[in-house]
Amino acid sequence: MAAIDHIVYAAPNLAAGTAAVEALVGMSAAPGGPHPGMGTRNTLMSLGDDVYLEIIAPDPEQPDPPNGRPFDIDAMNEGRLITFAIHASDGETIEDVTAAMAACGEDPGPISAMSRVKPDGEEIHWSLTMSAGPGLVPFVIEWGNTTHPATVTPTGCTLVSLSGTHPDPDHIRALHSAIGIEVDVTAGDTVTFAATLDTPNGRVTLL
Repeated sequence: MAAIDHIVYAAPNLAAGTAAVEALVGMSAAPGGPHPGMGTRNTLMSLGDDVYLEIIAPDPEQPDPPNGRPFDIDAMNEGRLITFAIHASDGETIEDVTAAMAACGEDPGPISAMSRVKPDGEEIHWSLTMSAGPGLVPFVIEWGNTTHPATVTPTGCTLVSLSGTHPDPDHIRALHSAIGIEVDVTAGDTVTFAATLDTPNGRVTLL
């Protein structure tokens, strides 16, 4: 039904967050661009043929959005891996995936159209759900005719696996099974989320 699209590392400052990730993995991320109206901008690096890492932080050139920035970035004191996105598999749609999530008791939120301008001036478009639980409940994205960022961002790292803890691991495992993704979820008092990557610095864990 779905596949991992990208993982999201959020930070209170884009330069500092990008530098921290680059030091961990041993390679550089590429500038992405601003997200108009959201008050954020990003940098990116590929983690495989169809999956990538997004580093997202406030954009000082945009006004503060009235409802705050996504992923509770405004409340962050340091960068961390915050959540992940999934996309529909071939033959499925974003509506199919959100319906499967809703059937498991998770409200993915409305599907909204988004866009940003890349550094080369190209404007890219996508649709995504605007609501997601922390860490282990993904949001859903659909790229349409836009080139997937994993194919046009720096390569050298590979996503090996995702893992985390949750107070109700059975519910999260059932959700993941329903949408067809694999994440190693164990019981824990709090929600945590981590990604294991093969990198120029060897195998590392991004938290």
